[in-house]
Amino acid sequence: MVRRIAVALIISAAVSMMTTPAMSISCSGAQIASGTCSVGGGTTDTGVDLWGDVTSGGSSGDVNDDGPEECLVVVNAQCVGSSPPKGGVEPTTVSDLESFRPRSPQQFVEPAGWTIQRIPTNFWSTARTHVVSGRLLDNPADVRFIPEQYQRSFGDGLRQTNASRGASWRQLGQSPWTGTSTSHSYDEAGNVRVRLIVWYSAKFRFGSQGWRPLTGLVMARANDLTVSVLSADTALVDRPCSPGAFGCF
Repeated sequence: MVRRIAVALIISAAVSMMTTPAMSISCSGAQIASGTCSVGGGTTDTGVDLWGDVTSGGSSGDVNDDGPEECLVVVNAQCVGSSPPKGGVEPTTVSDLESFRPRSPQQFVEPAGWTIQRIPTNFWSTARTHVVSGRLLDNPADVRFIPEQYQRSFGDGLRQTNASRGASWRQLGQSPWTGTSTSHSYDEAGNVRVRLIVWYSAKFRFGSQGWRPLTGLVMARANDLTVSVLSADTALVDRPCSPGAFGCF
């Protein structure tokens, strides 16, 4: 008989009101090494779900077998802990699933909180490859999230998608107010809200096994930025602008 138990975090009022106890199946390191215990995973828009299959003794052909068991737990429309699988709709408790989610990225803008019409404004993010750890079947499980795409909405109706998280002008070795791969120029004055979504690819490992890739991408939202776009007039000054000074061209 093959029993499947999945681990992931579901927060909903309907689930939290249920009190059916979750099944508990342990899986030793020896079982993992021998292949008796196998694992898998899948991506959703916001997280990665991991699960494990544990093979135990017995089969549906035993003399004393009373026939197919009732389905006690349903995960991803499949019966957990009984054979043969049956269709279903939702898990019965929050313990049936456990989701690994990427950390929320941060985004920045320079100048900080303001800019000038028709001049490049620089945006960048701190999103990086990172590992989120947990436990599955009493063994450590890790998910590695790798940023792949950055989708930024600039608040003026225009958007940008690229593979670069960007960097500050200083980090890039560029002068202020120069264009970068993640900069944007605003035509109209006013306040805008800038939003960023980072899409991650994911790999997972179970215990000491090697990393295994998962198909699909996982999204994480960064903090919103409010930027004041100011109008400006050209003015002559009686002395040279210092190198790198904001407002000097």
